[in-house]
Amino acid sequence: MNPRGELFFIKQLGLRLLSLIGVWMICRIGFYAFNASSFPIDSGWELVKLLFFGIRFDLVSIAYINILLALSYFVPFSFRKNLTFRKIQKWIFIIFNSIALIFEIGDMGYFQFAFRRAIGNDLQLIGETTNMTFQFLTDFWYLVLIWVGMVSVLNFIYKKTTLQLVDIKTTTWKQWLIFPIAIGLYIVAMRGGFQLRPVMSLTAAQYVDDMRLMPLQTNTTLNLLFSAQQNLIEEKNYMSKEEQDRLFPILKNPSPQGEFKKENVFIIVLESFGKEHIGFFNDYERSPTPFIDSLMTESWYFENAYAVGTRSTEGISAISASLPRLMEDALMFSAYQGNRVDGIAAHLTKKGYTSGFFHGSNPGSMEFERFSKMTGYQNFYDRTHYPDQADYDGNWGIWDNPFFQFTLGEVDKYPKPFTAMLFSLTSHHPYNVEEFFKKNHPDESDQFQAIRYTDFALRQFFDSAKKMDWYDNTLFVITADHIGKWGDRKYKTVVGKYQIPLLFFKPNSDLKGTYSEVIQQTDVMPTILEYLNYDEPYISFGKSAYDTLTSRYAYMYSGGFHQIITDSLCLSIDNENRIGNYNYRKDPLLKNDILHQNKNVDVLLEKQLRAAVQAHHNAMIKNELVIHH
Repeated sequence: MNPRGELFFIKQLGLRLLSLIGVWMICRIGFYAFNASSFPIDSGWELVKLLFFGIRFDLVSIAYINILLALSYFVPFSFRKNLTFRKIQKWIFIIFNSIALIFEIGDMGYFQFAFRRAIGNDLQLIGETTNMTFQFLTDFWYLVLIWVGMVSVLNFIYKKTTLQLVDIKTTTWKQWLIFPIAIGLYIVAMRGGFQLRPVMSLTAAQYVDDMRLMPLQTNTTLNLLFSAQQNLIEEKNYMSKEEQDRLFPILKNPSPQGEFKKENVFIIVLESFGKEHIGFFNDYERSPTPFIDSLMTESWYFENAYAVGTRSTEGISAISASLPRLMEDALMFSAYQGNRVDGIAAHLTKKGYTSGFFHGSNPGSMEFERFSKMTGYQNFYDRTHYPDQADYDGNWGIWDNPFFQFTLGEVDKYPKPFTAMLFSLTSHHPYNVEEFFKKNHPDESDQFQAIRYTDFALRQFFDSAKKMDWYDNTLFVITADHIGKWGDRKYKTVVGKYQIPLLFFKPNSDLKGTYSEVIQQTDVMPTILEYLNYDEPYISFGKSAYDTLTSRYAYMYSGGFHQIITDSLCLSIDNENRIGNYNYRKDPLLKNDILHQNKNVDVLLEKQLRAAVQAHHNAMIKNELVIHH
């Protein structure tokens, strides 16, 4: 066999694919450069190791992207030498890799909002509004230039890796012998090696000591490819059902101490409001939230409150239906979206409540309309229900201030009692505010200007609500769906990026004070129900803040790892092992892993966390999110 002839096409493909490693390496370095403050790297050598081991993940992505190109070289037909066919191969190379680079380069900017490499669900946002896509391109226009430059690099390396097809002779039977061998090796490349399981994003854990570095180790293409396949969760059997129920009971059997209070319940969820953005909790020279700050002093507020995730779909599920985020997909985008779910609206409907979900977004946004109906809301209002489209912000929906007033007008028509959920939107990127407000606050950043605007809208909301006859008989709950773009380093950690505001406000009542224990969005529904003396059994993955007899925890899932937060510790686990433990009180930047320093504590927290995961997964798989009669 003449290697120069028989292996010519294999060599040509190899040069093409190996050259792409450099392209993906440039993208990884760019990703780090744009988001360096998010990655705790102490030395240049540590960064070099991350970049080097990232090559394995890049090779897998490159193999997937170039399947069609590979087949065009492998299939032993004579037309492989044809000039026209070789031009087609060039366009296959350029087009497929250019598309992949859109996501690799786009994620350099998107990471600061999603706090992880993009997954399949993130692509849903692209189809929701063309305006948001254009806004992202406007804000990150330089990424477009980078992409154009990288496409030029693709064209350059294709030319430089083109071998001259001169006097190359091949034998048909030898080429057919090479074909299955080449296919087999290519499949190995797609799997990332000969190991039992193919390389995926989670494989990055074996190369890093700090889980915050995982996004830097993997790549966006791989995340997208595998998240599209990760739609099913596995039933867990870490412990007996009896032990699970003891550690993490989801069936609640209330024993109220008095008659049911027919008070209205108004839940207000503020888009992208992290604890970092609340002046009451931070030392700002000029607080961006003066109204919320003042309301804190008249409320029962929670100083150690946590979101369940970093997406609106996750936060709304937790607040309205006490559903945690303990799997990759939010319920409404998962394989389990057909499960029955009872939220607070469904429970209060049994007590004669009228209910409405208000979000001034574009129709179909994040499936909130469908989800609100799933969880029992009788009425839903989005941008199309608002009477004056002149108040459309051109991106997400209706400005907060006018939509808040619209919400009050609609709720005022409801039979009483009622429960309503109002979800704001102006404080979301790109942080556009009404022109009059922008002129009045010209010196603030776009983000803090938007935070201040929503705080202003909230003040106007309460000024109007005070004039309505149902105001004094209403419990107001104010919280956030998740945090927004961070600034302070302590809010960039796996603890800080979940910290949100939460307060309960009842006008002219003694419902005031500070709650210092850990509380999470999943605890909102059971706390409200106990406050009202609700007396029927229900399913909840949280517990009431009035429950003072058991320890309190917050639970999260991110990038394949689960974590549990106590009043001072944060423990992370994967499917088999404890990964790390940090004392965020003493070590707010989470630099010192104290795993194994107190084995009893590690074991206790791991057991509690695995009980939560088991309860969630098994109930989700078995469609046991409601009590079946």
